Amino acid sequence: MVNSSKKIILLLAVCFASALAYAQGTDATFGVPFDFPLVLSGNFGELRSNHFHSGVDFKTQGVVGKPIRAVADGYICRASVQPGGYGNALYVMHDNGYMTVYGHLDRFPKRIADRIRKYQYENETFNVNLRFDSCEYRVSRGEVFAYAGNSGYSFGPHLHFEVRDSSGNELYDPMRFYATQLSDTIPPGASSLAVYPFDGLGVVCGNAASLTLPVEEGVVRDTVEAWGRVGFGIKALDYMNGTHNKYGVRKFELLADDVMLFSSCMDNFSFAETRLINAWVDYGRYIRSGEWYQRLHVLDNVPLRALETDAGNGWLVVDEERYYNVECRLSDYHGNMSVLRFVVRGKKCEIPQERTMTHRLYWFQDNNVDYMGMRLNVPRNELFCNASLKVAMEKGSSFSPRYRLGGEEYPVWHGAELSIRVEDDVKVNPEKLYIRRVAKKGYRYAGGRFEDGWVKANITILGTYEIAADTMPPVLKPLNENLWGKNGKIVFALTDKETTVSSFKGTLDGKFVLFRYSSKNGRLTLDMKEENIRRGTHELRVVVVDGYGNETVFEKEITY
Repeated sequence: MVNSSKKIILLLAVCFASALAYAQGTDATFGVPFDFPLVLSGNFGELRSNHFHSGVDFKTQGVVGKPIRAVADGYICRASVQPGGYGNALYVMHDNGYMTVYGHLDRFPKRIADRIRKYQYENETFNVNLRFDSCEYRVSRGEVFAYAGNSGYSFGPHLHFEVRDSSGNELYDPMRFYATQLSDTIPPGASSLAVYPFDGLGVVCGNAASLTLPVEEGVVRDTVEAWGRVGFGIKALDYMNGTHNKYGVRKFELLADDVMLFSSCMDNFSFAETRLINAWVDYGRYIRSGEWYQRLHVLDNVPLRALETDAGNGWLVVDEERYYNVECRLSDYHGNMSVLRFVVRGKKCEIPQERTMTHRLYWFQDNNVDYMGMRLNVPRNELFCNASLKVAMEKGSSFSPRYRLGGEEYPVWHGAELSIRVEDDVKVNPEKLYIRRVAKKGYRYAGGRFEDGWVKANITILGTYEIAADTMPPVLKPLNENLWGKNGKIVFALTDKETTVSSFKGTLDGKFVLFRYSSKNGRLTLDMKEENIRRGTHELRVVVVDGYGNETVFEKEITY
């Protein structure tokens, strides 16, 4: 009987030690943030709109509210609340020199939540960005200090988790700490290959246009005929065990006749580099988020550390009438690799001269274009390569002509200044004027302000633009008003057709009350129970203002 009791005690001790070891993690630097097995819904460096994914997304078993543990000793250095982006987020500075970030939280620990609520009411604002010193909110490794959720620009419960340096600007792949916690025996796979002739120096299949070819079982069955300088791009995704999610490919290598032309490894980058995604991907062949063609060569001005090439920037020089054996290797963090093989046949032919357009732009110098009521300034180093730009004017809005800057949309790094002259007979208040981009599907707000007869805006895409006016106030639509008094939740659908919502404010009986706004679904919500509103009749007033001063006011007496 005594021996049996000792065995039970020993077994319980072993189980407790195993559970503690799992909770604390096996990595000497970081423990794991959850008490359940880690599964990714998104990996580091994935292709997103205008940026690389800056962390990993851990699944939370389909629910909100899962406790999050501190992965190392340190202190909470920042807390933020915003309608989109990371939503509710915490930033922790660790004693080991790293910073970790926790986004899309459901709720904060009480000590932080009270501090945030106090700030919101004192400043009459929903948005919060608070910073704390090292003595205020210490956390210990393994301590539950937050709860995972679905706030901000998130479309399913998960934890967005980042590892940064102490400055907060350098981002590292968290897989370096958590690879052993995840099972992955599935290699990445390619679905399509793109072939690009270098403008004026190469041709593909006898012409100067690029082409795409399907990939079947790791092979491009069509032989590519080319002459001169040609480059390649690939559409590919990665996969992992136990999930149907798709991920970005960590590493590419391009070889021709066993000579390395190009390689990439997405292990770390800085926020200053993130918009360089628009130079790495084939912007003209955007399919949907995460499924661009990624270039296996480098344009003239792409200082992204993840990319390395030979002296020819990854372009293949086809100058002999023979077969060139090309392969692309795709690898993930666990070393799983697939190889795409194809053949380029050198076939000598005449190379068309580089296309001549209205204006020639150079990435290494300032560029100024002045064209019939339109001015464009593209500063040096903002272009990713030299560009021939055909500028055309056509019928536009009632406020200006429409200006087409090139045949296709072309991104710039940080931005270029676009100015469009306002028509002389415009009757609208000029303070309401802005610039919009004419996209394939509708319009895209580009911003801008009126100044001395022109509307000026900073644009990040060379496309098609015109002036528009925002004279319409935001739309504030009450939802389920008959339930407000019963469940205590006042909900509006908030939209702005022309530009953006600039501010919102709600009051009850003349006193500020906290409405929460979610930009992903346009819902503006007041939870009267959560805000400790007393039962009775109240005068509700909500004011919403857009970016050009148009105002909507909702007033109503409500009984709760």
